Amino acid sequence: MRYRQLGRTGLEVSEVGFGGAGVGHVWGETSDSECERAIRRAVDLGINFFDTSPMYGGGKSEENLGAGLAGLRDKVVLATKVRLHSEDELANLKSAIRSSVEQSLARLRTERIDVLQIHHQVGPERGQYLAVASPPRYALLLTEADCLAFAEAAQGLIDDGTVGFLGITAWDGDGKVVRALLESGAFATAQVLYNLVNHSAEAPPPPGFDDVDQGQALVAARDNNIGVIGIRSHAAGALVETLDREVAADSDVARDHARAGRLSFLLSETMPTLSAVALRFCLDNPAISTVTPGIKKTAEVEEAVRVADLPPLSIEDRNKISALYQNQFSG
Repeated sequence: MRYRQLGRTGLEVSEVGFGGAGVGHVWGETSDSECERAIRRAVDLGINFFDTSPMYGGGKSEENLGAGLAGLRDKVVLATKVRLHSEDELANLKSAIRSSVEQSLARLRTERIDVLQIHHQVGPERGQYLAVASPPRYALLLTEADCLAFAEAAQGLIDDGTVGFLGITAWDGDGKVVRALLESGAFATAQVLYNLVNHSAEAPPPPGFDDVDQGQALVAARDNNIGVIGIRSHAAGALVETLDREVAADSDVARDHARAGRLSFLLSETMPTLSAVALRFCLDNPAISTVTPGIKKTAEVEEAVRVADLPPLSIEDRNKISALYQNQFSG
C-alpha cells in the first residue's frame, strides 16, 4: 500500500481508503459480521483511512466501524461528518455539532475524530436538495456563510482535541462557493466526486454534459493545498458489470451503468472487471489524496488493494476514455 499526504494536515493516508456507506448496509446486501471482517482485513492490508457518516444506515456504519476497529484505533485516520437537520440546528450550531459528534464518538468507540466534515451540499443561497431519491429525503443546502459559521462553532472541539481538522463535502455543490470555502483557510479537506464517467472536477465539462458539474474542485483543492478524499469512484455502484441492487430505469445509476458498457475495451487479464478499472482510473490522479470506494465485504477490500498494486492505465487507454467522455459516451 502506498500513502499520500492529506493536504496540509500532516496526516499520511493510504491511497485506497475505506468508504463507510457499504458497512452501513447502503450499497447492497451484507451482514454486520461480514462488515467487521472487512474492516479488520482492510487494516491488515494497510488501509488506514476510514470515512463514514451518521447518515450511512442511520448510524449503522459508525457502529460497525467502531466494532471492527476495536483495538486498532491508533492505526487509522478516522473521518466522519455532521448533518444538520433543521433551521433550528443551524441557529444553534455549537450545541448541534457537539451533540452529533458525541453520538458519533459513542458509536465509533473513540475519543477523537481526525477529520470532521460538513455533510451538506453548498450553494449561493440556503435551500434544500434531494439527498436520497427513494424514498425521497431532502437536506439543507448551506451557504458559504453557513459553512464558515460551522467552522467557527466547531473550533472548541478542535481546541479540546476532540476533532483534528475540518472538511467540506464539495460534490454536487456550486463551484464558486466550493472554491471560496477552499480558499477560506477554514477547511483542510474536501470530498470530491471524480470517476470514469464524470471528469468535471478536473476540467470544464464537454458540450451536452448531462451530469452534475463538479466545478473543477480538484483544481481548487490543489491550488489551496487541500486534502482530497475521492468519492463515488464507482459512480454509486454503477461502474460494474452487474448492479448489486435494483435502480429506476431513469436514474443516474442506470445511465452511468449503461455508459460503463462502452468501457469494456479496458478489461484485461490483470484488470478483468470494470470495478478494478474504475478504481485504477481514480488512483492514477495525483490530485487525489485517498480514493474511498464503498466497501462492505472482505473480497472487495482484497480486490481494492490488489488494484492499488497494479501499474497505471496506459496513456492510450486514458486518451480513449477522454474521447468517450468528450462525446458523452455516444456515437
